[in-house]
Amino acid sequence: MQKQTDLRVIRTRQMIKDAFLELMSTIGFSKITVENLTKKALISRNTFYLHYSDKYDLLNQLEAEMLNGIKDIIMEMPVETIIATGLNNERISAVILRVFEYIKEHGTFFTLFMGENGDPAFLNKLHETIKSVFITKNMVNLLRVPEQYAIALIIGIQTSFIKEWLNSGMKETPAEIVSIILSIVSDLPHKIFVTVQP
Repeated sequence: MQKQTDLRVIRTRQMIKDAFLELMSTIGFSKITVENLTKKALISRNTFYLHYSDKYDLLNQLEAEMLNGIKDIIMEMPVETIIATGLNNERISAVILRVFEYIKEHGTFFTLFMGENGDPAFLNKLHETIKSVFITKNMVNLLRVPEQYAIALIIGIQTSFIKEWLNSGMKETPAEIVSIILSIVSDLPHKIFVTVQP
């Protein structure tokens, strides 16, 4: 019985998210109301309020879910290997590939939220998410250059690549985009981090 309830909750939340993303793409966040959202999701207002307190709560939970997905992947990045060998390493490219596969899998969300009708604060939240990994993995203690510039450079490159790829309709496969990134920035870690042995 519990499993059926859990599946119902998951299904309902997915219907709400799908309706929310569809409305975001057509009318933008400012014009979304609980009324038009529940109508689009084919649920009652009471059902909506069982899951979210309002559209802002839905927005924040959806963004947090997507950002946590990226953070979980990036946390697997082998820092010592990056610093010692640069980015041209199978373990590192596999993690970067997973990030882009995740973004492609949730392409509708990322295209919307990093686009014109998206949440202007989302890019800052993405920056903060990547920065938190940087700090958690103690990378700031291994820098050759001032911390704020190193972080700005790394985050700027990552988010710019993501935005450009999304804006171009994700024409390249995740593997192709990773290959492009590595061909451009594979030596970057040697320039901003002190050398350590893997």
